[in-house]
Amino acid sequence: MKQTPELDLVQSKMQPGVLTLKGFLGSDDRKLADILVADQQSFSRLGITPLQAAERLQQLADLGADLMEEEILVEQRYRIKVRDDRGKIPSPWGDGLFEKGDVDLIDNSTGETLKWNRLTLRLMSVHGFCGGVDSEYRLDPEKLMRILDLKPEAQS
Repeated sequence: MKQTPELDLVQSKMQPGVLTLKGFLGSDDRKLADILVADQQSFSRLGITPLQAAERLQQLADLGADLMEEEILVEQRYRIKVRDDRGKIPSPWGDGLFEKGDVDLIDNSTGETLKWNRLTLRLMSVHGFCGGVDSEYRLDPEKLMRILDLKPEAQS
C-alpha cells in the first residue's frame, strides 16, 4: 500500500492535539500506510478479521452498558467497565462523529487489558486501523485473538 496524499492528511489528524490530546499513533513513527499493512497482515495470518474483532468487542461493551460506570463480570472471565462521556469525536478519516466514552476490559485469566471506544471500533472495522504502537487504544490483532478467544473464520 502506498502512502497517498489522503493518508498523509488522515495521519496529520492523528497527531497529538489535533482531534485528541494524545493522538492515535502513540510512539509509532511509521507512515500510516505501513501501519495499516502490518495490521492487515497480522489479521490475515491469524485468520480473523477486523470486523470479527470489532463485533466481539461491541458485544462485550453492550453487556456493560447502562450500569452507571459500575464494573461487571462477564462470562465469568472479563471485568468490564463502560464510561459514557458527553460529546462526540470526529474520525480522522472524516467519515463521522462518534460518541465519547471508553470501555475498559480486564481478562481475569491473564490480567491483560483492552481499552476501546466507538471510534476505535469504527477505525478498526472499516479502515483496518488498530492504533499506533503504544497508543492508549491500540487493539493489537494477536492480543485481540488471545484475549477474546477469536477463532479463524472459515475460508470460502
